[in-house]
Amino acid sequence: MAPFGIFRRKKKEEEITEKKVKEKTLLEDLCKGDNELYEALSRTLLLNLEMTKKSGEIDARVQKAQEYEKNKDYIKARIEYHVAGELALFEAKGDQVQKLFKKAAEVDPTYPNKNIFEYLAKKENVEKALAVAQEYYSRTATPAPE
Repeated sequence: MAPFGIFRRKKKEEEITEKKVKEKTLLEDLCKGDNELYEALSRTLLLNLEMTKKSGEIDARVQKAQEYEKNKDYIKARIEYHVAGELALFEAKGDQVQKLFKKAAEVDPTYPNKNIFEYLAKKENVEKALAVAQEYYSRTATPAPE
Protein backbone atom coordinates (compact mmCIF):
# COMPACT_ATOMS: atom_id res chain seq x y z
CA MET A 1 0.00 0.00 0.00
CA ALA A 2 2.86 2.42 0.72
CA PRO A 3 4.20 2.52 -2.86
CA PHE A 4 0.90 3.86 -4.20
CA GLY A 5 1.06 6.87 -1.89
CA ILE A 6 4.49 7.73 -3.26
CA PHE A 7 3.19 7.78 -6.86
CA ARG A 8 0.32 10.07 -5.94
CA ARG A 9 2.63 12.61 -4.32
CA LYS A 10 4.86 12.62 -7.37
CA LYS A 11 1.93 13.44 -9.64
CA LYS A 12 0.94 16.41 -7.45
CA GLU A 13 4.54 17.68 -7.49
CA GLU A 14 4.58 17.48 -11.30
CA GLU A 15 1.35 19.51 -11.53
CA ILE A 16 2.84 22.20 -9.27
CA THR A 17 6.00 22.32 -11.40
CA GLU A 18 3.95 22.73 -14.59
CA LYS A 19 2.07 25.68 -13.09
CA LYS A 20 5.34 27.41 -12.20
CA VAL A 21 6.68 27.00 -15.73
CA LYS A 22 3.68 28.82 -17.26
CA GLU A 23 4.31 32.07 -15.35
CA LYS A 24 6.36 34.61 -17.31
CA THR A 25 8.61 37.27 -15.91
CA LEU A 26 8.27 40.93 -16.82
CA LEU A 27 11.39 40.71 -18.97
CA GLU A 28 10.03 37.71 -20.88
CA ASP A 29 6.79 39.60 -21.54
CA LEU A 30 8.67 42.66 -22.78
CA CYS A 31 10.90 40.61 -25.08
CA LYS A 32 7.83 39.02 -26.75
CA GLY A 33 9.45 35.70 -27.59
CA ASP A 34 12.77 37.09 -28.86
CA ASN A 35 15.04 34.57 -27.12
CA GLU A 36 18.31 36.23 -28.10
CA LEU A 37 17.14 39.58 -26.76
CA TYR A 38 15.92 37.95 -23.56
CA GLU A 39 19.21 36.11 -23.10
CA ALA A 40 21.23 39.29 -23.61
CA LEU A 41 19.11 41.47 -21.34
CA SER A 42 18.80 38.87 -18.62
CA ARG A 43 22.57 39.09 -18.24
CA THR A 44 22.99 42.83 -18.70
CA LEU A 45 20.11 44.65 -17.01
CA LEU A 46 21.08 46.26 -13.74
CA LEU A 47 19.18 44.92 -10.77
CA ASN A 48 20.86 47.03 -8.11
CA LEU A 49 21.69 50.31 -9.76
CA GLU A 50 22.74 52.12 -6.58
CA MET A 51 25.33 49.47 -5.77
CA THR A 52 26.73 49.56 -9.30
CA LYS A 53 26.84 53.36 -9.48
CA LYS A 54 28.75 53.54 -6.19
CA SER A 55 31.66 51.80 -7.81
CA GLY A 56 31.95 54.30 -10.66
CA GLU A 57 30.33 55.97 -13.64
CA ILE A 58 30.79 54.90 -17.25
CA ASP A 59 33.95 56.93 -17.90
CA ALA A 60 35.59 55.73 -14.70
CA ARG A 61 34.77 52.13 -15.61
CA VAL A 62 36.25 52.55 -19.09
CA GLN A 63 39.45 54.04 -17.60
CA LYS A 64 39.78 51.07 -15.24
CA ALA A 65 39.19 48.68 -18.12
CA GLN A 66 41.90 50.35 -20.18
CA GLU A 67 44.33 50.11 -17.26
CA TYR A 68 43.55 46.41 -16.85
CA GLU A 69 44.05 45.94 -20.58
CA LYS A 70 47.49 47.59 -20.42
CA ASN A 71 48.39 45.26 -17.56
CA LYS A 72 47.13 42.29 -19.60
CA ASP A 73 44.43 41.47 -17.05
CA TYR A 74 41.82 40.81 -19.72
CA ILE A 75 39.19 39.23 -17.48
CA LYS A 76 38.98 42.29 -15.23
CA ALA A 77 38.99 44.53 -18.31
CA ARG A 78 36.04 42.58 -19.75
CA ILE A 79 34.14 42.92 -16.49
CA GLU A 80 34.69 46.68 -16.41
CA TYR A 81 33.59 47.08 -20.04
CA HIS A 82 30.57 44.89 -19.29
CA VAL A 83 29.50 47.01 -16.31
CA ALA A 84 30.11 50.22 -18.26
CA GLY A 85 27.89 48.81 -21.02
CA GLU A 86 25.19 47.99 -18.47
CA LEU A 87 25.31 51.57 -17.17
CA ALA A 88 25.11 52.92 -20.73
CA LEU A 89 22.11 50.67 -21.35
CA PHE A 90 20.44 52.09 -18.26
CA GLU A 91 21.19 55.64 -19.38
CA ALA A 92 19.91 54.84 -22.93
CA LYS A 93 23.23 55.71 -24.62
CA GLY A 94 22.98 53.42 -27.64
CA ASP A 95 26.30 54.26 -29.27
CA GLN A 96 28.17 53.65 -26.02
CA VAL A 97 26.28 50.40 -25.40
CA GLN A 98 27.33 49.13 -28.80
CA LYS A 99 30.96 50.26 -28.43
CA LEU A 100 31.42 48.95 -24.88
CA PHE A 101 29.94 45.51 -25.47
CA LYS A 102 31.98 45.16 -28.66
CA LYS A 103 35.10 45.99 -26.67
CA ALA A 104 34.11 43.49 -23.95
CA ALA A 105 33.81 40.77 -26.61
CA GLU A 106 37.19 41.65 -28.13
CA VAL A 107 39.19 41.93 -24.93
CA ASP A 108 38.31 38.46 -23.61
CA PRO A 109 37.56 36.15 -26.56
CA THR A 110 37.50 33.06 -24.33
CA TYR A 111 34.50 34.26 -22.29
CA PRO A 112 31.76 31.62 -22.60
CA ASN A 113 28.93 34.18 -22.90
CA LYS A 114 30.70 36.26 -25.52
CA ASN A 115 27.69 35.83 -27.82
CA ILE A 116 25.72 38.22 -25.59
CA PHE A 117 28.31 40.94 -26.15
CA GLU A 118 28.36 40.25 -29.88
CA TYR A 119 24.56 40.48 -29.97
CA LEU A 120 24.62 43.89 -28.26
CA ALA A 121 27.42 45.11 -30.54
CA LYS A 122 24.96 45.27 -33.48
CA LYS A 123 23.03 48.51 -33.93
CA GLU A 124 19.63 46.94 -34.68
CA ASN A 125 19.89 44.74 -31.58
CA VAL A 126 20.93 47.70 -29.40
CA GLU A 127 17.85 49.62 -30.51
CA LYS A 128 15.57 46.73 -29.52
CA ALA A 129 17.44 46.25 -26.26
CA LEU A 130 17.20 49.95 -25.39
CA ALA A 131 13.44 49.99 -25.93
CA VAL A 132 12.89 46.92 -23.76
CA ALA A 133 15.37 48.06 -21.10
CA GLN A 134 13.74 51.47 -20.74
CA GLU A 135 10.31 49.88 -20.39
CA TYR A 136 11.70 47.40 -17.88
CA TYR A 137 13.36 50.11 -15.80
CA SER A 138 10.27 52.31 -15.88
CA ARG A 139 8.20 49.44 -14.46
CA THR A 140 10.70 48.27 -11.85
CA ALA A 141 12.30 51.51 -10.70
CA THR A 142 12.00 52.29 -7.02
CA PRO A 143 11.09 55.89 -6.24
CA ALA A 144 13.90 58.05 -4.90
CA PRO A 145 13.69 58.75 -1.15
CA GLU A 146 12.56 62.28 -0.33
